[in-house]
Amino acid sequence: MKQLLDKELMYTPMKDVCSRFPQWLERNKPNNGGGLSQADYERYGKQYTYFQKIVAVYETEPNNFERLMELMQDIQEYGQPPVEIIKELAPELEFDQEGMPVMSPGGDFPPFMPGMPFPGADGGQCCIS
Repeated sequence: MKQLLDKELMYTPMKDVCSRFPQWLERNKPNNGGGLSQADYERYGKQYTYFQKIVAVYETEPNNFERLMELMQDIQEYGQPPVEIIKELAPELEFDQEGMPVMSPGGDFPPFMPGMPFPGADGGQCCIS
């Protein structure tokens, strides 16, 4: 798990998302014609706070994996970051109606291990026997 939280892997993407959040929040204020409900605006505001906390830990205590894990688990409560921010950072990603990245085999970012069969690739349902 420590490898997944390594600063070399996570710091730059977290900092990039964090740097785009203030402008996105400003554009999407409920009273600014941005279209977010007050509840969604507050949820994204809390999510932004967690991104700031994560970036701060990477900058001050990059090997504090326990704290990073705690913050990563906590941020999950607020859902996915805004699709618009992620599209700015990774324009090649596609998203479904719920804002989740669509992962398909054969692209530049395969979600499965190389050589592993893609579940349902033959048109059948994936099942565990």
